[in-house]
Order: sequence, then structure tokens, then C-alpha cells
Amino acid sequence: MNPIRTLIVEDDLQIAALHRRLLTEAGGFEVLGYAETLRVARAMTATLSPELLLLDVQLPDGRGLDLLRELRAGGARLDAILVTAASDTASVQDALAHGAADYLVKPVTPARFRQGLERARERAALWRREDVRQNDLDALFRGSPESAAPGLDPGTLQRVRAALRAGGSHTAAELGADLGLSRVTAWRYLEQLAQSGEAIAETDTGTVGRPAKRYRRV
Repeated sequence: MNPIRTLIVEDDLQIAALHRRLLTEAGGFEVLGYAETLRVARAMTATLSPELLLLDVQLPDGRGLDLLRELRAGGARLDAILVTAASDTASVQDALAHGAADYLVKPVTPARFRQGLERARERAALWRREDVRQNDLDALFRGSPESAAPGLDPGTLQRVRAALRAGGSHTAAELGADLGLSRVTAWRYLEQLAQSGEAIAETDTGTVGRPAKRYRRV
């Protein structure tokens, strides 16, 4: 899947730089730049057409939620993760009403930040397809992934799940190379998804040497 084009809307440059670092470490995100004000964010969104906003609520010249509301009213198909100190009920309701992928209250731990990115990654994989299946919608509206089997990391399981939802079939070696995992580790997670009914494993007899298993989403 192509990198998710991301704009950081944050007036604190130190926090913006931290978000950029976490995005880079997560992989799969292209940072288009920073916007420190609502005015600049409007201009950069119109020019760069991001797929994801990391959006603060309180900006020097207005509210980030006003930008999200304007974009939705204009028919923009993009996602937003709110990263803000604003924890009032009205702001949370406003964000959810306008389709925010996640709402993170500062200070945010790196682990929780990565969870938000994984949610945005899964949604991006769905938006890039022409149609979706019921199990995709169930996972989307459930809001949190099913528990991983003992010994498996839930965040890594979500990354593997998202890769399968992006389409195509993958061997453990191919998926491991894409996600920075060893072949054996990727195989364990793929087998978990196959056992839970989220993926199908098929034998690839066209490979040289020992036949390999290829996994695809159900």
C-alpha cells in the first residue's frame, strides 16, 4: 500500500516534531509538513490533499475541529486523529460526529499514539478499495481489535491484519519483509488470522523448491 499522506496540524513545534518521528518509526506514512495555524492548515489541505490529519483542537487562530467540519461539509474523504489537550465532552462529540478515526488526549504515550496510527492505517486500506466485506465493517465499528493469542503482540497483529486487508496474497517471507518481521514471526501471525477465520491459507505450487503457503483475507 502506498504511504498515507499525512499533515500535522500543531502549533507546538516540539510536539509536531515528536509526531513526525513516531510516524516515521511506524512506517507507511508520508509527512507532508506542519501547519501551526488554522489558516495555514486550510491552505495546505487545499494544496496537498492529505489523506490523514493529525489535528490539534486549540490553535492560535481557531479550532482544529472547525477545519474538520469544513472539510466534511465540502465532501473531503480523509481521516483525522485528534491529538489535543481538550478533553471536554463537546469537543469529543464534535470529533466523533465528523468521523475522526481516533481521539488522543495529551500527554499521549507512544504506545497509544501507535494504536491510533494502526486504526488510521486499517481505515485507509478500506477507503482505497471499491467495496468492503462484513467482517471489515465489524472490525471498523467495533473500534478495537480482537485479543491476540498468548505470545502475540496485538499491535503487530493489527499491522498484519491491515496488510491483508490492503489486498493480494502474501507468503510469510513476503509479508515479513514488508513489515520488518522475520519470516517465522510473520508466519505465526498469519496462522493466527487463518485459524480465526480472517484469512485463507493456500499452497503455492508455482514456486521453485518446497511449496509455500500464501495467505489472503477472507
